[in-house]
Amino acid sequence: MPAWGKGVERPLRRQDPTGPPLLPVLTPEEIAYTNAPEILAITATFFGLAAAVVVLRCYVRVVMLKIFKFEDWLMVLAMCLAAAVFAFMKIETDLGLGRHFMAMLMDPVKYMQFAKILYVHSIIVMVALSTVKISIAFFLLRLSDRAGLYAKFLYGVIVFIILMTIACALTLIFQCLPVEAAWDYRLRPPPFGFGTAKCYDMIVFRNLGLMNSSFNIVTDVLFATLPIPLIWQLQLNLRTKISLILVLSLGWFACAAATVKAVLQFNVLNDFDWTVHNSFNVWNYIELTVGIMAASLPTLKPLFNWFLETARAITSGGTRRSGYKGPNSLGYQKTDGQSKSSFKLQSFSSRGDSSPKGAYNVKISTNPTGLADKEALDALRSKGSDESILLQRPEPVSNSIMITTDVRIA
Repeated sequence: MPAWGKGVERPLRRQDPTGPPLLPVLTPEEIAYTNAPEILAITATFFGLAAAVVVLRCYVRVVMLKIFKFEDWLMVLAMCLAAAVFAFMKIETDLGLGRHFMAMLMDPVKYMQFAKILYVHSIIVMVALSTVKISIAFFLLRLSDRAGLYAKFLYGVIVFIILMTIACALTLIFQCLPVEAAWDYRLRPPPFGFGTAKCYDMIVFRNLGLMNSSFNIVTDVLFATLPIPLIWQLQLNLRTKISLILVLSLGWFACAAATVKAVLQFNVLNDFDWTVHNSFNVWNYIELTVGIMAASLPTLKPLFNWFLETARAITSGGTRRSGYKGPNSLGYQKTDGQSKSSFKLQSFSSRGDSSPKGAYNVKISTNPTGLADKEALDALRSKGSDESILLQRPEPVSNSIMITTDVRIA
């Protein structure tokens, strides 16, 4: 691929007076070259993976568990925003993204359209990243004692993210006055255009972007680390604790993507031909989609359990039922100090019928810290099986003070 950049001298020629005053003379190969297929292949792959995970999340929550909470709606919103960003990137490639920067500038009208789409793209992807983080925070709140310091810290983080998002959005929207100068370079003063618009200095604007990227890295690290102490104190077996911590810690991959993006952002002024690979925006999109996947995978545990039990039934030649098919098979009945909402238990034998096959008792207790009132027990599967977590906490209904619940399963 022909490549040239800062410090490489090229013959110059006068271009359309409505556009940039000087453009290099490009060879036909340089003018025709485009890297758009590579850009779209990368972003489409991550978009498809994230969309599949979110669809499965919705299936588990709506069909299997028959619950859909605020953090689920937030994640659906984040996925819709991610879809919009991918659509914008497709439009951007149609307008020339993937070509050499100076080749794009040879069509000033089309480049102005590209800059306008990129302007909206930048705002939406920033809001989408914040939406993912807020969704994770609300998910963690359901696992915590809402009166404790942990919950108060999470509420503080949510407020901080919202305020930071508003500040960054306003910075992006009003980077130029009039606003149209953000994409119409003719309104800017020389050397970019011939107008009198006021815009942030490029270095100042880059540093503001780096501040936002640093904020994203810190919050990515925070949400990848916060679940560890919370899950460790839950009354679960060690295997379940470790598996949940590993899944939730996938957020470290989003942190890595944010770090790569920040490095590219720091060097953006030195990347004269940035439109060829569009590395900054590609890594920004990877950060978003990996964050969506990392936040949604823990909610798929009931589906994984169903798959494993079905596989066991097939390999053993049995027809064992796991009890995931309806609202009455979710696995436990719980009443705590703030709620008497419950889930009804059904009895299943190993053959899939409801005939008694020996009885045993299960007791679910709340402790003084309230940690038993969690999103817990996807299902009590078969006799002797492990309890698993991530059922939604019922909303407060009454002020009953019952502490334990005895459940008899036949």
